[in-house]
Amino acid sequence: MGLTDYQTLIDPSKTYAGLHYSADVYANGDGVQYRSDPAQGSSSGRFFHEAVRISDQAVLLLTELMPSENGTYTQIVEGGDWLHIQFRFLGSGREEIGDRFSVETPERSCLVSRYPDGSIVNREIEKAKTWKYACLYLRPETFTDILDVEAGALPDAARWMAHQHLTEFRCDKLPLTPLMMAPLSDIFSCEFRGPIRRAYMRAKSLEILATLVHTLDRESNPQLNDQVKLSSSDLAKLAAARDIMNEDLENPVSLAALARRVGLNRTKLATGFKSTFGDSVHSHWRDIRLARAREMLQSGDVSVTEAALNVGYADISAFTRAFTNKFGNRPKSYKPGASPRQ
Repeated sequence: MGLTDYQTLIDPSKTYAGLHYSADVYANGDGVQYRSDPAQGSSSGRFFHEAVRISDQAVLLLTELMPSENGTYTQIVEGGDWLHIQFRFLGSGREEIGDRFSVETPERSCLVSRYPDGSIVNREIEKAKTWKYACLYLRPETFTDILDVEAGALPDAARWMAHQHLTEFRCDKLPLTPLMMAPLSDIFSCEFRGPIRRAYMRAKSLEILATLVHTLDRESNPQLNDQVKLSSSDLAKLAAARDIMNEDLENPVSLAALARRVGLNRTKLATGFKSTFGDSVHSHWRDIRLARAREMLQSGDVSVTEAALNVGYADISAFTRAFTNKFGNRPKSYKPGASPRQ
């Protein structure tokens, strides 16, 4: 995959057998989206592919397909180094970089690779019921431009991604954590169209890169990870705890009760949640309840008392204090037509 190949990833003139180009999703070369229609005889079953131009030298790819057999393809890196950041949800494979490096690409993993100019990458895709992944392709200098940071200001564990004199292939492999999954799930479920879709995808790509740098830093610093050890099962339970809080705002539950519901002890839930999502259980639940209350108030359909009760606050004065501390204005100021200082 040379430089021109990266650019043609968003070329709407490309055609694929059995796929339908969605012309109204992007405009002016911002990106492309293709979907298959199995009902009309697509041999590969369901297929979804989207490529978004994040900047002149950065592309976001989203793909979901059902490969009926193993496949291989080759990419040639030209015109300078490229970073390839893979987030693999489903489906596994392998990469051979020249005749010196081999990398397994398992499910539920994040792989950060840097290919020096002239690299030849042979990729293998294994047959799977579903193969789903997201990727960011970008130049090392684009990485720091997008983050708006100098290479020297990055944590040591991430600095190699922006280093100007890396001469060999390098790949760091990380677990696909719930903290990474949040923005990735958002981009796969995005319903925006037109220029605003690209703006959303660019914002989420920035969030993904910031999360990646944070994760690399924590993985390389034992002092940041010595509070609690989390298995893949633990991470799934933490994600379940967050889902419970997000979906049941009216019924506050104690930390102990929440821990029992997801099958973790209180300590692992409390420390694991904060280390994974960057916020405490209490703060997360408070913030999503207050955010939902603000949405209801802005809609004009409920009173302050009704909004408080709908998100589990029986004490209206406590709700008002928490709301004001969070947003800087009292709840009634968010009613349509109200003054911001009310």
